Amino acid sequence: MSSGRPDTDMAPAGPADGGDGDEDDLERAGQHGGGDVRRPVDLEERQEGRAGGGAVSNVVVRQRNNASMTEPSRIPSPAIYLEAGAVDGPQAAASPSSYTGVGVGVVKRAGFPLEREEPKRARGEGQAHPLAANLPNAQQPQRPPAPHPAAGVGVLPSTGLTLSGHAHRPPPLSRLGGGVSSAGGDRAVGAGVGGDGSDGQQGSGQGRQTGGAPLPSGWNSLESGEIDVRFPLGTSYASRQLSESIIRRTITDAQQVTQLIQQKGADLNVEPLLRVAGTTGRYEAYPLVALCIDNLTDNRLPSIWAGDGGDYSPVAMPTWETPALQLAVMRALIQRGADINGGSHLSRPIRVALASCNRAAFDLLMGQPGIQLRGREAAMQVRTLPTDQPTEAHEAILLSFYRQLIQRDTTLATERDLGGMNLLHSAAMRPPVWSQQFIESYIDLLVANGADITAVDILGGRTPLHLAALCSCGSHRVAASLCRRLTAADINRGTPNDPTYTPLTVAAERLDEDIQQLQEGNTGQAVRDRLTFRIPHVKTTIRVLLQAGADIALMPTATEEDRRRRQLVLPEYATVLNNLPDDVMAAVLNNLPDDVMAAINGQAIHLKAGAVNGPQAAASPSSY
Repeated sequence: MSSGRPDTDMAPAGPADGGDGDEDDLERAGQHGGGDVRRPVDLEERQEGRAGGGAVSNVVVRQRNNASMTEPSRIPSPAIYLEAGAVDGPQAAASPSSYTGVGVGVVKRAGFPLEREEPKRARGEGQAHPLAANLPNAQQPQRPPAPHPAAGVGVLPSTGLTLSGHAHRPPPLSRLGGGVSSAGGDRAVGAGVGGDGSDGQQGSGQGRQTGGAPLPSGWNSLESGEIDVRFPLGTSYASRQLSESIIRRTITDAQQVTQLIQQKGADLNVEPLLRVAGTTGRYEAYPLVALCIDNLTDNRLPSIWAGDGGDYSPVAMPTWETPALQLAVMRALIQRGADINGGSHLSRPIRVALASCNRAAFDLLMGQPGIQLRGREAAMQVRTLPTDQPTEAHEAILLSFYRQLIQRDTTLATERDLGGMNLLHSAAMRPPVWSQQFIESYIDLLVANGADITAVDILGGRTPLHLAALCSCGSHRVAASLCRRLTAADINRGTPNDPTYTPLTVAAERLDEDIQQLQEGNTGQAVRDRLTFRIPHVKTTIRVLLQAGADIALMPTATEEDRRRRQLVLPEYATVLNNLPDDVMAAVLNNLPDDVMAAINGQAIHLKAGAVNGPQAAASPSSY
């Protein structure tokens, strides 16, 4: 009988080192009783052929930069004491009348801390918002230093030239990123937009990528030689020229696109394949229309991704000389038959425009009579890395896009993937880079248009709250937003085959697995850094669940592993209790089962001003 844990057939295993958490890249979902563990399927991991999965031509391997990890954060000590008085500050004191908790979970009350208004973030520039909104031990993602320039980037034997070239007159046979290869052997893609590969004057294509801020951690620069590009076998020379001219932003007039298509026979539906140089595995294929779209977030949000082993990495692209030129090139492609619905998942033009916060490109696509939105995850929340830093302005633009999409077709809010997951499941698996206000607005939009907040996936029977608890980066803001809308029964809901597999159990399981991996002697430093970064976020999610009424007594205790996991929850439980008003805390303590109270005392989580004499002791403000 299935336990309700994620099924082993749901998704392919992730990278062995457990990469950064993301919507379709969660590392593991613990399986009750041992056995295989796999990541849950996200809406983006459909059972369909990938554009980059077919035969491709040879590629020249290039070196890549290893982006530095975010500075490790300190894991808080589990030695937490119950205070005599309620703590002021973010954990606002609730009145006795606001106590609505059930069972032995900590109270669920209106206005709990994560619903408080967050400090305003700067528009445009933006500043790092707290990763754990107004809760203790909150940590912020640090803007990492820029990766070191690529050293010794290789070139094809037939040329000694790299992508950078000259500002306005790139060399006639330059390399594209870490190297473009095709069925034509080692012949590089011509840089000129004429059919003969001449070096006619081009736009600089330098843009914000090379002249702006250093790249964030985990990003790769196409211009610095960190991305390899392939083409499907049989791609013509003119098609490669057209692709390179778009990727490099060397086109100065949309008429050059027309010439390559009409006079030279360039295929406007060719899909270049992107992969981080020096890695193996899958490529990500992008339609030319999508590759035309400039990322207007100054690389704070990814819009183009390259295959990176078993994962993906964001690509920093050059930008067009003017927004008008971008639109002219897009129109030239569309008017001559380019597929505006091409690509898959991340690479669809509408999703690239949305992730780029590019209003002009988004409106151009939405204005096309042939645009197809249904069944294409158009309203899915943007994918990010845990260290990305969107601004308040970016969030406002994205929300306007989501509203426009759902106003066009309200069924977009209720879409589910083949595994039964809806957009709320997907949002629950996003890293905590979004503000609480953005999360509330996005979920409000989906729920108001029919999204089911208690929907369960087919294979595991898990709700969006289960996946928020499972998320390896700790989706505590999504958990807080979901809990505000859920009943106590839904917060403590197990799976059909395992009533004890509640969101709190899931979060404790995630925390235990991360701590166990961190303590293993053979865990590499990069993985240790990721674990150290995210463990506090998982603890924050646990506190959010407890504060909303998650019942610790429902956690399983049959095995030593189960008991160890419940022990990990107790310090977080004490932290939440410690921030309650005295009378509310007394009410909770008076209703704790004997074993829970004994476990708290057994972990040396003491009452500072005097121990409670048993679970039924009359704890009151005067007794402290």
